[in-house]
Amino acid sequence: MPDEPTFMDLVSLLQITPNTPLEKLGSALNSSIFDASNIAGTLKQKGLIEFTAYYPGPNTITITPAGTGLISEANLKSAEPLDHLDTTILQQLSGGKRSPLDLQNTLNLRPKDLALRLYKLYKQGFAIYELKSGTVAIMLTEKGFLNAKANPTQQPANMQEHSPASGPQSNTSGATNSTQATMPGTAEGAQRTGEQAAQSQPRDVKQIAEDLGSAGRNTKQKSKLLPAIIIVIVVIIIAAAVYFIKIR
Repeated sequence: MPDEPTFMDLVSLLQITPNTPLEKLGSALNSSIFDASNIAGTLKQKGLIEFTAYYPGPNTITITPAGTGLISEANLKSAEPLDHLDTTILQQLSGGKRSPLDLQNTLNLRPKDLALRLYKLYKQGFAIYELKSGTVAIMLTEKGFLNAKANPTQQPANMQEHSPASGPQSNTSGATNSTQATMPGTAEGAQRTGEQAAQSQPRDVKQIAEDLGSAGRNTKQKSKLLPAIIIVIVVIIIAAAVYFIKIR
């Protein structure tokens, strides 16, 4: 979901005030002019902000109703008590995850839901974040670390079904059945081997198709975002050049 707001989008919106011109967005986000232009283009592409492109500037940034709604939703979510998903995110952070992208890939969670949860943990004092060079890093506080260790991840139930006494017997019978099913000298073993080969090939082809489709979607999204980024960079560079000429 490339148009979903992320945690980086949310915290970037929080740094924008009515007195923040486009030319000073980099300072507000602790980023370079190019990183700030990339962020501004992304926010505009998602409909979270609008900005002017006057020469020589300054150019104003306005948070759209969609951006204001995202901030309001995050504040409402931050007042809710912690649940299992929140503690799972804390455990992932305590295990070394620092970026929202790492958490999203590990938990397979929608970007907007993850953004709201991370903001909730920040507001309740379980985590903090740092903006730098166009990225955001998340760290646990002492309160968050202690909470993560007090709620360890439970082992799956299927790992505790067999007792030590019954374990060797079930493993032995399973190995015997598996050996009989895959022996090349039996007709049944040959038939099952053929079925397994026939079933494995379509899954591989399907996985390759999904990977190619995902790569295509990412390339298409980047091509849509590029014009907005270029416009922001050009406007800021022209404004800066005129400013230095006036000084001289």
